[in-house]
Amino acid sequence: MRLDRAVALVALLAAGCSRPPAGPGAAAPAAAPPVTVVKVEKRPVKRVVEQPGAVHPFEETVLHARVGGYVQKLDADIGTRVTRDQVLAELAVPELEEEFKQKEALVRQADAEVTQAKKALAASAAGVAAAKAHVVEAEAGLGRAQAVYVRWQSEAERIGRLVAGGVIDTQTRDETLNQLKSAEAGRAEATAKVTSAGAAVAKADADRDKAAADVAAADARLDVARAGVRRTDALRAYTRIKAPFDGVVTRRTANTGDFVAADGRHGLFAVARLDPVRVVVNVPEADAGLVDAGTAVSVALPTAGAPVSGKVVRTSWALDPGSRTLRTEIDLPNPGGKVRPGMYVVAKLTAELPAEWAVPAAAVGKANDEPVVFLAEGGKAVRVAVQFHRGDAQHTQVRRYRRPGTADWTDFTGAESVAAPAAAVTDGQALP
Repeated sequence: MRLDRAVALVALLAAGCSRPPAGPGAAAPAAAPPVTVVKVEKRPVKRVVEQPGAVHPFEETVLHARVGGYVQKLDADIGTRVTRDQVLAELAVPELEEEFKQKEALVRQADAEVTQAKKALAASAAGVAAAKAHVVEAEAGLGRAQAVYVRWQSEAERIGRLVAGGVIDTQTRDETLNQLKSAEAGRAEATAKVTSAGAAVAKADADRDKAAADVAAADARLDVARAGVRRTDALRAYTRIKAPFDGVVTRRTANTGDFVAADGRHGLFAVARLDPVRVVVNVPEADAGLVDAGTAVSVALPTAGAPVSGKVVRTSWALDPGSRTLRTEIDLPNPGGKVRPGMYVVAKLTAELPAEWAVPAAAVGKANDEPVVFLAEGGKAVRVAVQFHRGDAQHTQVRRYRRPGTADWTDFTGAESVAAPAAAVTDGQALP
């Protein structure tokens, strides 16, 4: 037995002597990182969401023909920088020009009818005045006839008394009665003339009212004719295809001489507004709640130099049902036009979360696919499962912890301390 031990000792010594010496450049074994104990404290954290995106025009409008016609002239092509209301193409529509001339002629005709109707109204007003003058004249004649009647009536009564007294003969009485009858007939005639003159006034009033209605109708026809001219002139304006805003023509599908229909199916041009541009980033569902208008963002364009700082301007608020992502848009100034639609970008969105109980990021480890931390209790490390919010490169916000063998969760209160880094700690290890 002693012999065997001696042989083994000799073998070990021989092996030690045969090991090659370490070279001068050999690295020393890596030392384990020191374990520290830190208090749980409330800290805000910054969450950085990095996602690819793409550049889009701020606006892009497809221009269609409003009236059918032939392309008479093209004034723009793809790549042409245009300003608002600049003419890009002109259409030839001869029948529309003829219709415009016809509408103008109808306006002149309606204007003449208004003049004619107004003159007829003036004549009717003069007729009313004349009829009223005839009424005055007839009433004056009636007054004279009434006076004559009264005179002969009084005379007839006087003569009758004289005849009864035997002063004069009956012949004089008969002549007086005849004069009375004549005066009575004259009075009746004058009364009829007054009635006739009144009827003439009523007719003149009716004629005047009709003439006024004719003037109103003529004015209405003139308004209709003018509206027709304006409508046709508006259609004529559509023969000039204009840019809706300052931008660049990105697509052209028409050629000189082409017939274009006003069916809205085929656009003649596409014009894009490129200052500013929209950067569109689709944020995953897990981070969608962190992004809102005003969120700080850094946009890196591989072909445009240094990253550009900006803010989120708008989001779709609702997630896309297919991709479960939130459409997020950032507006970037582009005065020189260096940034072009379709460019690839990488956007870093930084959201600052409110302060919560937090531990160093290195204090969170994993055991059995479950996040854990090591509480410092009684000078020893106690491994507990942990629930956390979010974190950044330095700190992780924690919510609750659960001790081994229990089902209840305990909220962090700030009285706890944890050991870090978790990778260098074992359950039950003595802590400094």
